[in-house]
Amino acid sequence: MKTVAVLIPSFKPGKHVERCFESLNKQTLDKEYFTVYIALNGPREGYEDFLKETLRKYSFRFEYFYIPMAGVSNARNKLIEHSTEPYIVFLDDDDYVSENYLQELVKEALPKSIVVSNVYDVDEHSGELLENYLGRCFEGLSKRETSKFRSREYFSTACAKIVPRYLISNVRFDNKLDLGEDSLFMAEISSRVNLIIKSSAEACYYRILRCGSASRSKPNKIKERKRLFYLLKKYTGMLTKKKYERAFIVSRIVATLLHVRRFVG
Repeated sequence: MKTVAVLIPSFKPGKHVERCFESLNKQTLDKEYFTVYIALNGPREGYEDFLKETLRKYSFRFEYFYIPMAGVSNARNKLIEHSTEPYIVFLDDDDYVSENYLQELVKEALPKSIVVSNVYDVDEHSGELLENYLGRCFEGLSKRETSKFRSREYFSTACAKIVPRYLISNVRFDNKLDLGEDSLFMAEISSRVNLIIKSSAEACYYRILRCGSASRSKPNKIKERKRLFYLLKKYTGMLTKKKYERAFIVSRIVATLLHVRRFVG
């Protein structure tokens, strides 16, 4: 049976982490087949005790780590290195998944493929389910897709999928980035992906819409320009290498250029 490492970085965890853990505790996949790896990163006081006390409420297997350096990339990299299972699932600590999420992804998993799930946004206050761009992409994909360009939305995030450790190999999240690290990471491993497989539509990743999250906060213009030009350099370098799907990498460059135009004017 395939075993899974669920990797969760946690920075200043709050009430949402309980719903995240609860969704893992209710998984239909037998708990002997997955282990949850949690990395508290950044401030320790006031958060570590809360996180450990919350974890004790649940029966899934877990390993806990504290990492002084804040940053989702650093935390994920440490968890990749500490975990051993052949398949990896990334989960943010303020999001949650359907009860059949792991079972449905594992059922379709293959060594050189990624299996993607359906995705919904969830209003933080009302709990209302909202359309998500990944969910729209999910509906339009064939069951087995070979084109990274047609499935490019799923290469913009590390979440909402199961990834074989083989595909990750020595690739790690870029610690120089606090936004765009997921897209770069997925682009870097894309050359090893032979197939993108859709899971059952009932297997869902629920993304909480939070007003204060990094992805929704207004960025500093100078830092944003530096970040975007750094990404352009990285993607342009990939474009010169034959192993990457050209149309997909061009789409990453175009998306980055559109952001550059916005901030450079």
